[in-house]
Amino acid sequence: MMHPRKYQDDVLHTCKGYDFPGPAWGAFEVDVWPVEAVVPFGGTLQLNCSTTCLDPSTRGSLETSLTKGQSKNGTGWVAMELVDVTEWESSPLCYFNCGGTKKTTAARISLYRVPEQVILELPPVLEEGKTYPVTCWVSNVAPMRNLTVTLHLGGKVLHANIQGDPRVGATNITATFNMTAQHGYHGQDIACHTELDLRPHGPLLKNTSAPINLSVYTFPAAPQLRAPHRVEADTEANVSCWASGIFPAVVAQVSLRLGNQSLEVSIATSGDMVTAQATVRFLEPGKQELHCTVSMGPVTRATEGRVDVYRFPAPILELSDPEPLVGTNVTLTCHSPATNPPGVWLQLHEAEQILASGSQPQLQLMVHKGDHGRQFMCDANLTVGSGTVVKRTSAQLTVRSPPELPEASCPSTLTWVEGTQRALHCVATGVPAPAVACSKDGMEQQVGTELQVTRDHAGTYICHASNALGTQNHNIMVHVEYPPQMDDAGCPPQRTWLEGQQQQLVCVADANPKANVVCSLDGQPYDITQKQGTMRGQAGIYQCRATNTHGSTARNVTVRVEYKPHMDELSCPSHQTWLEGTELALACKADGEPPAWVQCTQDGTMRTLTGYHNASRNDSGLYSCMATNSHGSAQRAVTVQVDYSPVVLALDVQPSPTVLQGSDFSIHCSAEGSPVPTYSWVLPVAPNLNYSADNSTVMILGAGAHNSGSYVCTVANSYGSHIRNITIQVARGWQYDLTVVAIVVVVVLALVGTGGFIYYLKTTACKKDTTPGSRTSASLVNLSARGLCTVTAPSEDVGVTAVSCLWGTWNKPRRELCRAGT
Repeated sequence: MMHPRKYQDDVLHTCKGYDFPGPAWGAFEVDVWPVEAVVPFGGTLQLNCSTTCLDPSTRGSLETSLTKGQSKNGTGWVAMELVDVTEWESSPLCYFNCGGTKKTTAARISLYRVPEQVILELPPVLEEGKTYPVTCWVSNVAPMRNLTVTLHLGGKVLHANIQGDPRVGATNITATFNMTAQHGYHGQDIACHTELDLRPHGPLLKNTSAPINLSVYTFPAAPQLRAPHRVEADTEANVSCWASGIFPAVVAQVSLRLGNQSLEVSIATSGDMVTAQATVRFLEPGKQELHCTVSMGPVTRATEGRVDVYRFPAPILELSDPEPLVGTNVTLTCHSPATNPPGVWLQLHEAEQILASGSQPQLQLMVHKGDHGRQFMCDANLTVGSGTVVKRTSAQLTVRSPPELPEASCPSTLTWVEGTQRALHCVATGVPAPAVACSKDGMEQQVGTELQVTRDHAGTYICHASNALGTQNHNIMVHVEYPPQMDDAGCPPQRTWLEGQQQQLVCVADANPKANVVCSLDGQPYDITQKQGTMRGQAGIYQCRATNTHGSTARNVTVRVEYKPHMDELSCPSHQTWLEGTELALACKADGEPPAWVQCTQDGTMRTLTGYHNASRNDSGLYSCMATNSHGSAQRAVTVQVDYSPVVLALDVQPSPTVLQGSDFSIHCSAEGSPVPTYSWVLPVAPNLNYSADNSTVMILGAGAHNSGSYVCTVANSYGSHIRNITIQVARGWQYDLTVVAIVVVVVLALVGTGGFIYYLKTTACKKDTTPGSRTSASLVNLSARGLCTVTAPSEDVGVTAVSCLWGTWNKPRRELCRAGT
């Protein structure tokens, strides 16, 4: 097995001019592969040694302290397996002896060990704004110089630590990061990640610790308590406590206590606030203490409040006569039962006016008719804590009086509108409230009950008001009028006009008094008093309103204006583009009233399109579209273009698919599509490619082996693309090879003497040619057969042919005889 040396330069000189130390072999090189190797601790590696020495008997080996395994060798190469490698850094030497000269080349081997364990250590519950140490424990890892430890939060890198330690050997690593807890960290997973980056000679190895889900809480201030400052004994009051700006609010714990008694609370959260509410019954007078406690994680905060509990019965307001007769006297007295704490202050007042005050204030007055319904109040004021509590008792004065029917509440004249809901109103004054009865034409009428007004309700109504103190009579005159009305006879709701004719919008209302009729279209007044020429803009719904002093009524009148058809570029575009295979209809509509029927016929074929159908390229062409209604017709020409996706029709090779080396050929890609498709190629990379102006044809001049391969043509337009390929193989002709060999033989035989032979070697035998199958290549094959040159197969990496020439013992220096061809 042969391992040729890999050359780094783009141009490889096939012959090298050296002064060789030995009598038979020239300068040589020793290579090792891989030069840099990264191996897991205790792993196995194969080293390959090779030389350029031309001595077929040369042998090489590997000098190392590492354990050797199986080995293979051949002419110019040795492959050695190294097993159970445990030296963290080593440099095995690869050597060869050539013509008595020994050369060595060293490889460098580095070991690595993947971390056995990655552990993350930090408190799981954090307080926002505080800084916490986060520790990543990485055990038994090497080499440390290639290790990076990163802290990931929610899938993003939060901190990074690059070890960069030059020490060799496996060890334990501790990476500590300082992390300040933030609101957004709550609920996120945090984990330690390690990367042992051994590239470019080894792998990238990653490890991750088990993630920890973070809980971050915020508790910036003490809670607040809301409770009444003063509460009456034997009553209930609502108490609430809340903390704001906390996170997460749902985990907050809240408790409320009244003295030593725990209260039953209901807790609610909203955003960053938690609120606890409780209903408390305060039993005994005195000072009561309230306590609120809120806990968030390990932190607890509390607040307190005080409530003054009092006992305070309502005051009493007494009237000497609850229902005095108009013109008599009445006495009002205000007093209060015992309170805790004592010290009540009383006031007798009416609205904002204080009438009397003291420990038991009184008021005497003679009542009049206007005093009926007066509201008197007795206020008791008690000082509790730092404030005052007020309680009030009220009493209304009832003054008895005979009935009256004043004009304001029982008018002498009423005007009603026919068809509306009305009631006969007649209200009497007096205490007790008088009964009112009304009649018309001897028939009793309902008072205060609504009814549907007709013209028969007009006339004189006689009303009587009476109570225990007397009776009073009153007459009411009712007038009935009615608002405007419009019907189909006076104002027809549907009108049909013809464009260009004289028309008048007639609309008459029945009303008393006579109504004024006004019509408008789209908010613009329309003159209905005279005829006008009809235009399309007059079509629509007219709002006609009739108005008199009693109201108005409205009616909609629909006017339809008919006209013959009309088509333009907007309603029937003259150029329309379709896509083949889609459901389409010819977009051609007409403006006409009544609506026009549109029919389109393709010129030359009398093919008619009337609805949706599956579009095809055969639909392309010129159409004549005719719109018709009862008032006439209109015609318009429409051009339809149907687009479709491209397709490759053929991929032709000219002059023939059989291509000989050195010949010219072309590949033509023919396609169809609408719009016209563009061409692109994927083909073997070569310097002898030429393209046509539209890129549909590729021309190759002087075909070589590099022109062999797959040729792919892609056509595309805005609707898609299509691909077709063909494989071209460039073959060498046997006549060409035979001719080259013959020429080489003749030239060699003709070159007599050292000068001629040297000239031949300089100009032909030692010239490098990178083109397979060239004349120089054939000559070198002939020389190789005669033992003058050694030809090495083309390298896949550099694509050249290496040639070594053996000169024997010519007198002229060998470095002048052999030159690299250009």
